Amino acid sequence: MRLVVALLAALACSSAFAQEDIEAIDRGSGIGSLRLSFDIAGEPGPQGPAVPHSGHGIEMGLSGGSGEDTQSFSGAPVVFGGRIFLPGTLQHEFDFGFLEVAYRYRHFFGASRVFGIEAIGGLGIASLDLTTTSGTTRASDKLENWGLVGGFGIVWKFLPSTSLQSRITLFGSGEREGVTGAARLDVHVAHALARNVALRAGLVSWGIVSQRAGEDDANDSLNSRIRAGLSGLSLGLDVAF
Repeated sequence: MRLVVALLAALACSSAFAQEDIEAIDRGSGIGSLRLSFDIAGEPGPQGPAVPHSGHGIEMGLSGGSGEDTQSFSGAPVVFGGRIFLPGTLQHEFDFGFLEVAYRYRHFFGASRVFGIEAIGGLGIASLDLTTTSGTTRASDKLENWGLVGGFGIVWKFLPSTSLQSRITLFGSGEREGVTGAARLDVHVAHALARNVALRAGLVSWGIVSQRAGEDDANDSLNSRIRAGLSGLSLGLDVAF
């Protein structure tokens, strides 16, 4: 999670805030994903396209999960959803979803083709549905933006149909409202169940930022900046052609 937060710092500009930040981070979430891919150049091996191989392709991915967190704060108030939350304890509940469509390049090295790297670039949409509750106040808001997606990964095929895959993915919308940026770090073991279907299981960590208001810009809203996160076990399904 520290690595994800550090990456998000590069996506969001720093500024002074009169409001307290909202922090909603759940480190025990279950995160699901679905990935559909099509080869546009390159030949899969004898195990079929569901096993990673060199070449070019198009990926469409959907992932997300739900989380909750308790935040205690003092000093400045939290401003969210048109409500003011005075210092004390807040209960956060949130749902996060991410849809991406990207070009993918993957290359394996040497005669054995065991170790490979991959890079992706494309478009995505990130959505954060957050509800915040105190003893006397409750507010909800849905933050959603389109933006650019980029990523880099490493693949190790330690068995003919089984591989260890790690990838870091960055999303940036260029907007202060909505979801400003997000970062995902994932490590999975993937096994091809059939020529076109693989199952992934592993660990995922998501970090999400909504930059929102800043004292340096009178045109910004007064909403507090939001920092949210999900991390935990992940299960994914890959369908490849």
